[in-house]
Amino acid sequence: MAALSYEKIRARIKDTTQLSEQAIDEKVDQKLKQLSDLVSKEGAAHIVANDLGVKIFQQKHAREKIKEIAPMQRNVELVARIVKNYGIRHFKTEKKEGRNAAFLAGDETGVVRVTVWDEPIIDKLATLKDNDIVLIKGAYIRENNGYNEVHLGSGSSIELNPENEEVAFAKQQASNKAITELKEKDLATIAGTVVQVFEPRFYDACPECNKKVQEDGSCPQHGKVQKRIVPILNIILDDGTDNIRVVCFRDLAETALGMKAEELVGKKGDPAFFEDVKKSILGKQMQVTGRVNMNEMFARLEMVAQNVKDATPAEVVAVVKHEDVVM
Repeated sequence: MAALSYEKIRARIKDTTQLSEQAIDEKVDQKLKQLSDLVSKEGAAHIVANDLGVKIFQQKHAREKIKEIAPMQRNVELVARIVKNYGIRHFKTEKKEGRNAAFLAGDETGVVRVTVWDEPIIDKLATLKDNDIVLIKGAYIRENNGYNEVHLGSGSSIELNPENEEVAFAKQQASNKAITELKEKDLATIAGTVVQVFEPRFYDACPECNKKVQEDGSCPQHGKVQKRIVPILNIILDDGTDNIRVVCFRDLAETALGMKAEELVGKKGDPAFFEDVKKSILGKQMQVTGRVNMNEMFARLEMVAQNVKDATPAEVVAVVKHEDVVM
């Protein structure tokens, strides 16, 4: 989400001014005409809010649902349940060295990645477990690769398993599916035989945010960093009903190939080496859980892997038949 929706902006104007939705719509339409439609409807609504003295991005703690947050918001309050704890890691940039912690949290409206930069809060997260409830205050929202992220700094706080707080959250479970049954946006587990492997591609990434670094080795957000090499692997998986391209990033690419990125990079451009790698993986059975996306350029479904493991022929059959398989 790049910004608040028009409906959200209108609702905040209505709550503050008690104007009717019709009156707000009329003011927005007038503003659009004044500006000769050179701004979006959302932009015009922001201007109307400013004219009326309405603070869209509130400065006080404002408890939000995950689906309601938007980039540039500050002092946001959330209560959510831990979906996955990514743990604590060290980082080093040109300007500083330190730690951060990250976890995935969810409520009944969605899930979001939370990144913690404040040392006292990081220490507090040493005992964090999946399914814990967290009450977050003073957070700020950033956008990363089209997704919202919640960040906690020195002015933020977090409380683990606070009293009298409940979160209605049901984690979406991946369902076993045959490849022919897959649809766009599915979260699914498939299994099949690797019938094609494409030579890995690589990019230099920031160790903090995983974004591609610039030619001078700097990250737009974190400055000069000790870049790390990130592999991207594409394979074609066939389960007998159909086949699909599976995209594996970072450690999942390493898992699928059984090799570390550094080893792969060292042999980059060596056709004989890749042929050996290709032979070692072609014909293997694999089980993959991931999200199904539409590749608009080629008008085909693809899966972005979230988990990869070797599979037995029996496990492949079980997945295709929708039987339970333990990952």
